[in-house]
Amino acid sequence: MKTREQTIRHLALQIFEVTKRNWIESQREKMKSGIDLSESEFLALDALENVASLSVGELRQHVGVLPAQMSRIIKALEQRYDEKLVLCAINPRDKRKIDVSITPKGRRVVAGYRRAKIMSSIEGLSRMDDKDLASFSAIMDKIAAAQARRVQAGSS
Repeated sequence: MKTREQTIRHLALQIFEVTKRNWIESQREKMKSGIDLSESEFLALDALENVASLSVGELRQHVGVLPAQMSRIIKALEQRYDEKLVLCAINPRDKRKIDVSITPKGRRVVAGYRRAKIMSSIEGLSRMDDKDLASFSAIMDKIAAAQARRVQAGSS
Protein backbone atom coordinates (compact mmCIF):
# COMPACT_ATOMS: atom_id res chain seq x y z
CA MET A 1 0.00 0.00 0.00
CA LYS A 2 1.26 3.46 -0.87
CA THR A 3 2.07 5.94 1.83
CA ARG A 4 0.29 9.31 1.89
CA GLU A 5 3.44 10.99 0.54
CA GLN A 6 3.71 8.48 -2.32
CA THR A 7 0.04 8.98 -3.19
CA ILE A 8 0.46 12.78 -3.19
CA ARG A 9 3.54 12.55 -5.40
CA HIS A 10 1.75 10.18 -7.79
CA LEU A 11 -1.27 12.50 -8.03
CA ALA A 12 1.01 15.51 -8.58
CA LEU A 13 2.69 13.67 -11.45
CA GLN A 14 -0.70 12.77 -12.93
CA ILE A 15 -1.82 16.41 -12.69
CA PHE A 16 1.39 17.48 -14.39
CA GLU A 17 0.91 14.99 -17.24
CA VAL A 18 -2.75 16.00 -17.77
CA THR A 19 -1.73 19.67 -17.71
CA LYS A 20 1.03 18.98 -20.21
CA ARG A 21 -1.33 17.21 -22.61
CA ASN A 22 -3.84 20.03 -22.18
CA TRP A 23 -1.10 22.55 -22.99
CA ILE A 24 -0.14 20.66 -26.15
CA GLU A 25 -3.75 20.56 -27.38
CA SER A 26 -4.35 24.22 -26.59
CA GLN A 27 -1.04 25.14 -28.23
CA ARG A 28 -2.35 23.67 -31.48
CA GLU A 29 -5.47 25.82 -31.18
CA LYS A 30 -3.45 28.95 -30.42
CA MET A 31 -1.24 28.43 -33.46
CA LYS A 32 -4.33 28.39 -35.68
CA SER A 33 -5.05 31.95 -34.53
CA GLY A 34 -1.54 33.18 -35.39
CA ILE A 35 -0.98 34.49 -31.86
CA ASP A 36 1.38 32.48 -29.70
CA LEU A 37 1.47 34.13 -26.27
CA SER A 38 3.87 32.95 -23.63
CA GLU A 39 2.39 32.15 -20.23
CA SER A 40 3.88 35.39 -18.84
CA GLU A 41 2.41 37.44 -21.69
CA PHE A 42 -1.00 35.88 -21.04
CA LEU A 43 -0.75 36.62 -17.30
CA ALA A 44 0.11 40.26 -18.06
CA LEU A 45 -2.84 40.68 -20.43
CA ASP A 46 -5.12 38.84 -18.01
CA ALA A 47 -4.14 41.24 -15.20
CA LEU A 48 -4.94 44.24 -17.41
CA GLU A 49 -8.31 42.98 -18.63
CA ASN A 50 -10.47 44.42 -15.84
CA VAL A 51 -8.55 47.58 -14.90
CA ALA A 52 -7.90 50.85 -16.69
CA SER A 53 -4.14 50.36 -16.28
CA LEU A 54 -1.43 49.08 -13.98
CA SER A 55 2.04 50.45 -13.38
CA VAL A 56 4.90 48.35 -14.68
CA GLY A 57 5.78 47.50 -11.06
CA GLU A 58 2.24 46.40 -10.23
CA LEU A 59 2.10 44.30 -13.38
CA ARG A 60 5.49 42.76 -12.60
CA GLN A 61 4.32 41.74 -9.13
CA HIS A 62 1.14 40.23 -10.51
CA VAL A 63 2.98 38.19 -13.15
CA GLY A 64 5.78 37.27 -10.72
CA VAL A 65 8.81 38.07 -12.86
CA LEU A 66 11.99 40.11 -12.50
CA PRO A 67 12.07 43.74 -13.75
CA ALA A 68 14.12 42.89 -16.85
CA GLN A 69 11.72 40.07 -17.73
CA MET A 70 8.74 42.43 -17.37
CA SER A 71 10.40 44.86 -19.76
CA ARG A 72 10.81 42.07 -22.35
CA ILE A 73 7.19 40.96 -21.89
CA ILE A 74 5.86 44.50 -22.39
CA LYS A 75 8.10 45.03 -25.40
CA ALA A 76 6.82 41.80 -26.98
CA LEU A 77 3.20 42.79 -26.33
CA GLU A 78 3.87 46.17 -27.94
CA GLN A 79 5.94 45.09 -30.94
CA ARG A 80 5.78 41.36 -31.81
CA TYR A 81 2.29 41.23 -33.28
CA ASP A 82 0.66 43.07 -36.19
CA GLU A 83 -1.11 45.38 -33.72
CA LYS A 84 -0.09 46.46 -30.23
CA LEU A 85 -1.64 44.37 -27.48
CA VAL A 86 -0.75 46.92 -24.78
CA LEU A 87 -0.08 50.64 -24.61
CA CYS A 88 2.38 52.37 -22.29
CA ALA A 89 2.06 55.92 -20.99
CA ILE A 90 3.75 58.04 -18.35
CA ASN A 91 1.70 58.11 -15.16
CA PRO A 92 0.14 61.60 -14.89
CA ARG A 93 0.51 61.67 -11.07
CA ASP A 94 4.04 60.27 -10.88
CA LYS A 95 6.22 60.93 -13.93
CA ARG A 96 8.69 58.25 -12.76
CA LYS A 97 6.13 55.48 -13.38
CA ILE A 98 4.88 53.95 -16.61
CA ASP A 99 1.27 52.79 -16.83
CA VAL A 100 0.35 49.85 -19.05
CA SER A 101 -3.14 49.32 -20.49
CA ILE A 102 -4.62 46.65 -22.75
CA THR A 103 -5.75 47.47 -26.30
CA PRO A 104 -8.90 46.10 -27.98
CA LYS A 105 -6.67 43.69 -29.94
CA GLY A 106 -5.09 42.61 -26.64
CA ARG A 107 -8.55 41.86 -25.25
CA ARG A 108 -9.39 39.69 -28.26
CA VAL A 109 -6.08 37.84 -28.05
CA VAL A 110 -6.35 37.10 -24.31
CA ALA A 111 -9.94 35.88 -24.78
CA GLY A 112 -8.83 33.58 -27.61
CA TYR A 113 -5.94 32.22 -25.56
CA ARG A 114 -8.24 31.55 -22.60
CA ARG A 115 -10.81 29.91 -24.88
CA ALA A 116 -8.17 27.58 -26.37
CA LYS A 117 -6.97 26.50 -22.93
CA ILE A 118 -10.48 25.95 -21.58
CA MET A 119 -11.78 24.07 -24.65
CA SER A 120 -9.13 21.40 -24.23
CA SER A 121 -10.25 20.84 -20.63
CA ILE A 122 -13.92 20.80 -21.63
CA GLU A 123 -13.26 18.07 -24.18
CA GLY A 124 -11.65 15.85 -21.55
CA LEU A 125 -14.21 16.58 -18.85
CA SER A 126 -17.15 15.93 -21.17
CA ARG A 127 -16.13 12.27 -21.33
CA MET A 128 -16.69 11.83 -17.57
CA ASP A 129 -19.99 10.64 -16.11
CA ASP A 130 -22.05 12.87 -13.79
CA LYS A 131 -20.92 11.16 -10.59
CA ASP A 132 -17.23 11.51 -11.48
CA LEU A 133 -17.77 15.14 -12.50
CA ALA A 134 -19.39 15.92 -9.14
CA SER A 135 -16.55 14.19 -7.25
CA PHE A 136 -13.90 15.93 -9.32
CA SER A 137 -15.62 19.30 -8.82
CA ALA A 138 -15.65 18.82 -5.04
CA ILE A 139 -11.96 17.90 -5.06
CA MET A 140 -11.09 20.94 -7.23
CA ASP A 141 -12.99 23.18 -4.79
CA LYS A 142 -10.85 21.81 -1.95
CA ILE A 143 -7.63 22.33 -3.92
CA ALA A 144 -8.64 25.92 -4.76
CA ALA A 145 -9.45 26.63 -1.10
CA ALA A 146 -6.08 25.21 0.00
CA GLN A 147 -4.27 27.36 -2.58
CA ALA A 148 -6.20 30.45 -1.46
CA ARG A 149 -5.19 29.80 2.16
CA ARG A 150 -1.56 29.39 1.12
CA VAL A 151 -1.62 32.64 -0.87
CA GLN A 152 -3.34 34.45 2.02
CA ALA A 153 -0.79 33.12 4.52
CA GLY A 154 2.05 34.25 2.25
CA SER A 155 0.68 37.79 1.94
CA SER A 156 0.24 38.33 5.70
